[in-house]
Amino acid sequence: MRNKLCLAGVSALALLTSTPVLAQDLAPADEGEAIVVTGQRAQQERAIEIKRNAVGIMDVVAADEIGQLPDRNVAEVIERLPGVGVQYDQGEGRYVAIRGIPSDLNNYTVNGFELGNPDGNTRRLPLDIVSGQLLNRVEVTKAKTADLDAQGIGGMINLVTQTAFDFAEPFVLSANAQVGYQTLNEKYPIRGDASAGGRFGGDEQFGILIGGSYSKRDFQSFGIFPDDWAAFPGAAREGMPTNIKYTDYQLERERIGGIASLDWRPSDTTHLWARGLYSKFTENEYRQRFRLDFATQAQRDNGTVTLTPDGLTGVSTVTEQRSDLRLEYKEKSVLVGMIGGKTEANDWTFDYGLARSHNEVVEPNQLWQFRGNPGTVDFDFTDKLFSAVPRTPLSPSNLGFRQYTVQDESGDEYIWTGRLDVTRKLGFGDDSWLKVGGKYRATDKVFDSNNSIFSRGGNAATRFTLGQFGLQGADVISRVGGGHDYLITPVIDAGLIDTFTADPANAAYFVLDETSTLANATLGDLDLGEDIASGYAMANLDFGSITVTPGIRVERTDLTIRGFQLENETDVVAVNAKRNYTNWLPSLIVRIEPSDEVIVRLAYTRSVGRPNYSDLTPGGEISYEQNDDGTFDGSVSLGNPNLEPYIADALDASAEWYFAKGGLFSVGVFAKFIKNPVYTQSFTLLDTSYGGRDYAVLGFSQKANGTSADIIGLEVAYRQQFDFLPGFLSGFGVEANMTLIDSKLKVPGRADPAAFPEQSNLLYGAQLFYQNGPIEASIAYHNTGSALISLGADMLGDQYNDDLRRLDAKASFAVTDNVSLFVEGQNLTDEPTRQYQGERRDWIIQNERYGRTFYAGASVRF
Repeated sequence: MRNKLCLAGVSALALLTSTPVLAQDLAPADEGEAIVVTGQRAQQERAIEIKRNAVGIMDVVAADEIGQLPDRNVAEVIERLPGVGVQYDQGEGRYVAIRGIPSDLNNYTVNGFELGNPDGNTRRLPLDIVSGQLLNRVEVTKAKTADLDAQGIGGMINLVTQTAFDFAEPFVLSANAQVGYQTLNEKYPIRGDASAGGRFGGDEQFGILIGGSYSKRDFQSFGIFPDDWAAFPGAAREGMPTNIKYTDYQLERERIGGIASLDWRPSDTTHLWARGLYSKFTENEYRQRFRLDFATQAQRDNGTVTLTPDGLTGVSTVTEQRSDLRLEYKEKSVLVGMIGGKTEANDWTFDYGLARSHNEVVEPNQLWQFRGNPGTVDFDFTDKLFSAVPRTPLSPSNLGFRQYTVQDESGDEYIWTGRLDVTRKLGFGDDSWLKVGGKYRATDKVFDSNNSIFSRGGNAATRFTLGQFGLQGADVISRVGGGHDYLITPVIDAGLIDTFTADPANAAYFVLDETSTLANATLGDLDLGEDIASGYAMANLDFGSITVTPGIRVERTDLTIRGFQLENETDVVAVNAKRNYTNWLPSLIVRIEPSDEVIVRLAYTRSVGRPNYSDLTPGGEISYEQNDDGTFDGSVSLGNPNLEPYIADALDASAEWYFAKGGLFSVGVFAKFIKNPVYTQSFTLLDTSYGGRDYAVLGFSQKANGTSADIIGLEVAYRQQFDFLPGFLSGFGVEANMTLIDSKLKVPGRADPAAFPEQSNLLYGAQLFYQNGPIEASIAYHNTGSALISLGADMLGDQYNDDLRRLDAKASFAVTDNVSLFVEGQNLTDEPTRQYQGERRDWIIQNERYGRTFYAGASVRF
């Protein structure tokens, strides 16, 4: 793979959609970059011009480009940039990997201030929370300069909100509204957004802009989810899973977003502002699931699983069926308020700001489970999506209640951030300056997890079946595609079972499992404070055709974290830990311009990736039992507050050829050398002492830092507008990009290196666009290559996302200068998301189908 990358680097095509810039070089609208262009062609030319004048390395999606294709959220918007991979959930983009680095090791900001994360106890921000429609642009920084946060070994994603000074007109009003049609459940999703604002005062020194967005989807998905493939003699696929599961998901997703900005320019040298962003994502989920255990290890060992000679079909005679229903509600919100300004005095510039963020998550759910024994099952592995079907379906009266769980998770995160940057122009070159600054961020995060478990009663009088009280619903067919339909029967009626469970008269049927409930209420909780103080110094030295930008940043991290240890399933002990460390982060960027058409950039940067909060907790579980000789046998599973952050040293090189107006042909190569990757270490100690006890045998599991990992990659792309062609053909244009990535992650205990999690070896996309008179249209194809998502004990246990191919299209017609009508289509190929195990694409562990969605709507702008 690495040789291929080197060869591709020599013969590479171009880096089309990337727009490398330093944060200070992408001048915001208040410094003269007003959005005065409309249409795809003008917006692309503007993006290319920003790239051409830049110093550093950043990709940008600007305001008009966000609406070119039917992307539902920020994750899907930036997926079309080179080097960006996205994980999907229920057919929508959610988590973003940058250049092979998973989402929890990147950084997320709004207008340069830390956004934080409402998603539980990790650092991976679910970007499906935020709609892109009210943003000025989205910046993806890949090689950071010293004035940017150290967090983010893959990169930093910065959301820049709109202001009244982003527009040429003193007053602006825009609105979009659309209604859709979903082929899988024949429902009608809706979306809309509106913004209004303007500049006023004698010199238009004041500006106000407010905006809001709303979307709601009531949709359905079908899936098949086998578990735990393992080798099986005689099987055509060389292995079999333990079970087959298929589901019917019915979901309602709603997003509400808003922005506000207030600007005041009392003089030509001072600009004061206030900004706000709010976004809330809610989801109601109904999941009916059928599970059939037909090839567990016990069933294989007992010889009740047999294959035909071709290894494709067979019979399992001792089986178990599980039918369950889950009702889940999720609510995640982000709220950020910011004030700041910029003051210029002769050769000095002062930038200052203060921000307050509040992120919140609430996630209650309920789950009911029934079990029964259907007897003989016939299975067939002829097709990639295999089948396993009981010869005699179970009746509701043969499904007995087994478990009811009530989850109640919640979390709050508060962040204060303050910063000051001071820039001094230097007396040589056209753009030479010295910049110093500091930033302080204080984070307080609390996460509380509860999951109460109720089991069945201890005798026949306190047990019941699905048919006993008429709790069953209508059968469901899970239509996963490819000609495969799976019957879910019996079905648990959501309304009936919820009412039955809530009735106090039925309390005897639900017996609290105190041990499991206590563990669930203890082990996931944390209370954390993380304070980061940073300072930096950098310079931009303009020597004409060569510009050199050196810098150094230092960050001190102080961590205080509280968790809980559960000892022998009964005793809860609060534990506290403190940790501090300092990171020095040098950087150097060189920009070379040998001619007016060619620009070369070289960069060295160092960044950090702080471990997930859940990995840092001192909490965990300790269990033991005493032996006859007074020693103990036990196990310990803990977090590790002493984890070191990931440290990444990165090298970047890019070359761009601006061969025509709106045309770009470029190539970029990069390498990251990463220290301190986090993994789970598990080992057994003999004749040891721990916690004041002597153990004969002690199993130990804890997060630890590994040795190293490295990633190399190539980004290439091409963009051109065919305005040199005659007539109708002059409206066409094309863009394409491709990224090749290879990685090696050294994991203790494994002979061969693994790939870095969430890293796709191949990303590519292409877009054909058209703009001529009142007509604009785009059709885009994007492929996110397979990526490791979970490391197993060995390679056969590793789990992967399969290739995901996305085809979308949009067309609009301008009825007047202010009104346009449009249509769009999403997932036109009805592509499912798919996961597999053990580097074998036929060992499927997920295949989930969402169907196609079409929209029609109108937009108005004055």
